[in-house]
Amino acid sequence: MRRRSRSGLLALATTGILALSPLSAANLVVEQLELVTYGSLDEATGRFPVQSRLDFGLSIGGGEKFAGLLKLSYLSTKVESDLAGLKQTLSSTTLDASALARLNAPGLGLKTVAITAKRLFGLPAEATYFVGSLDTFCSGDEFVSLFGAAPFATGLRGPLRYPNGIKLNPTVSWDGVQGVYGTGFRFGYAPSDRSRIYLYAYQDADFDNPGSWSGDLRGLVDLGALKLEAFGGGSWDASHSLGLYRGGFLFYSAPGDIGEFYAQVGAPQWDPTKTFSINDIFFLFEPRVNFAGGGQLSLSVFYHPGVYREQPTGEGGSLDAGFNLRFGRLSTNGSQGGLESYLSFNPSSGDVTTDIAPYYEVIAYGVAWSFKLGIRPFPWPSAWYGIFRPFVGVKTSF
Repeated sequence: MRRRSRSGLLALATTGILALSPLSAANLVVEQLELVTYGSLDEATGRFPVQSRLDFGLSIGGGEKFAGLLKLSYLSTKVESDLAGLKQTLSSTTLDASALARLNAPGLGLKTVAITAKRLFGLPAEATYFVGSLDTFCSGDEFVSLFGAAPFATGLRGPLRYPNGIKLNPTVSWDGVQGVYGTGFRFGYAPSDRSRIYLYAYQDADFDNPGSWSGDLRGLVDLGALKLEAFGGGSWDASHSLGLYRGGFLFYSAPGDIGEFYAQVGAPQWDPTKTFSINDIFFLFEPRVNFAGGGQLSLSVFYHPGVYREQPTGEGGSLDAGFNLRFGRLSTNGSQGGLESYLSFNPSSGDVTTDIAPYYEVIAYGVAWSFKLGIRPFPWPSAWYGIFRPFVGVKTSF
């Protein structure tokens, strides 16, 4: 599952973006700066190394009738190994292949280039031409950016919960049911201030073969206590004569102060030449109970699909189940803490793991800090201290 874009486009993309509007009208924003460090026992060596993941996003935007967006990202999934590779490069007169690979693996790369024409024909419509990663379907995040909703997405996603990524690829994490990644167009229409409709047509870079094309139709509506999102689409490439299809929805309801219900359900990929099975389904159910002081108890069940973002996951049929008991709310109180516990089961390998983790999160001086002491009592490691999986996360709040 590859996610690296060609950095050779950076100069051309920057020129195109800045040409849309005067330099003084452009906005330069550090969109994301996240550093995650976690430790675990290496059973082969008996050592307890730590690994770090750095994710950096820079946005350049500007314009009124036309808006340009350039997102750059720096992603390193093993900062310590990168530093070791750099040290070897500086101290050695001859570079071996492994040192070059470590040195060239991280770096500043192109994430998104998008040019948007707003208010087409005087209507609440827009057209966007893009290259790279654009939108994620059914993650819940865009309700915050589009409608100003308070964050409500599940915590059972991303590198904080899955630091090893999918199929041992830490550059790709579970996040939403589907995403747009490639080169193409997005057409948007706003029937009201609380709803959006989007149509996508693009060459899909999630496929290994260039020339694979995809199209998706997506709708979002925010009714306050009820938030809904749904999408459907298909892809066509040389190896699938009848095409591949997908669809899904997000449902979030908070009818009162006591209870909430969150769900993501979909089929990331359906091949009509094969029998449809439960392993084609992505579903996550999460009922939540709120109590005084901003506390919350959430129960989560996540069933992994066999294919995600057009690539096999090796986790089809895997199940994560657990709970999160939280006191306080980060978005309103500035801090929160609690205890979370998850059980994971992979039927193909028969592996079962259990994790328990007390945690504390706080926002201080514009920086969100996350501290977690993970404990994995099962399976029991070869060394007793291997049960501990400490975690420290730092994320800027711009």
